[in-house]
Amino acid sequence: MARRKRVQSVFLNIPYDAQFEELYLAYIVGLTQLGLKINATLAVPNQDRLKRIVGLIEKSDVSIHDLSRIESSSGIPRFNMPLELGLALFRSHITRGRHRVFVFEKKAYRVQRSTSDVNGIDPQIHKGRPKGVMAGLRNIFHQSDGTTVPEMLSSYRAVKRKLPELRRNAGSRSLFEAAVFKELTVAALVERERILKHR
Repeated sequence: MARRKRVQSVFLNIPYDAQFEELYLAYIVGLTQLGLKINATLAVPNQDRLKRIVGLIEKSDVSIHDLSRIESSSGIPRFNMPLELGLALFRSHITRGRHRVFVFEKKAYRVQRSTSDVNGIDPQIHKGRPKGVMAGLRNIFHQSDGTTVPEMLSSYRAVKRKLPELRRNAGSRSLFEAAVFKELTVAALVERERILKHR
């Protein structure tokens, strides 16, 4: 059987809101710690947005879809995450599984009720905690550097301490800005190098 090629890039499909900030940071740090490039819609302008999202999925080896916050917000359910999951599943279909799709959720068995068409995909249950996100990432990615959850958490805490400075530099309170995303990724890369150096 042919060896599956090493994953290099990940399309990250998550909600962009203040209540998700800690998990957002956990995904950025965890994926960076695993040596992966993150493709996210943060930098995608509204014009031709769907086309650009499809392009990001196409250039990613894997996609991660966090469905933990698709419930109604101000009376309106969030359909963006399931829509992007559908696009990724189609990508997986036409590439005969070369694009792999993973689902994360806060609660066990909720995906089977909310999005029953994906019952063949076992979701990673993070319980709404950064450690849960990192354990899920460690579970699905078998990268050669052997990154551990404690190492990810150490990097997470170090990057979290830099958030006030990153917000100030970007002139924004929101972490969900293209400039902040880039700086978070750089900060996570610095922490990755520090941990690799001290092994």
